[in-house]
Amino acid sequence: MYSAILISHIVISILLILLSLYIVIRSFFGVIGKVSFSKFQDIKLSIVAVIFLYLELILGILLYAIYINKLETLITQANANAYFSARFWAVEHAILMFFAILFGHLGLVYAKNLSEDKQKFQKNLLYFGLSSMLIFISITMNMLRNAQ
Repeated sequence: MYSAILISHIVISILLILLSLYIVIRSFFGVIGKVSFSKFQDIKLSIVAVIFLYLELILGILLYAIYINKLETLITQANANAYFSARFWAVEHAILMFFAILFGHLGLVYAKNLSEDKQKFQKNLLYFGLSSMLIFISITMNMLRNAQ
């Protein structure tokens, strides 16, 4: 069960990064005036991205709960490395992903509620850019930790 949830979490995070990058690139072109605002591409895809963010939150909480239960049985002096690497999941990853969800949700709210298209693109660029950057940083931190 842990493996299936972990694979789902990884696949959805890759889809989320691709979708966020698409939103950021489209918003950049919207800010400079090369594309016009579209309900589907700029609102509906933002909604899908935020749904993915919340789905990732649920899967992450499940993974964390399973991992902590396993970790409690392994905490000994010999397994100190496993305990310290678990801090990444308990602190850094959780905080980064919390802010990624917050920024993604703010981007969606602004895109739905602002009146001018250029402002919508600017807010999407800012907030989805920050969200995708935090997700990318977290994935990179995880890869660097597992590479050692």
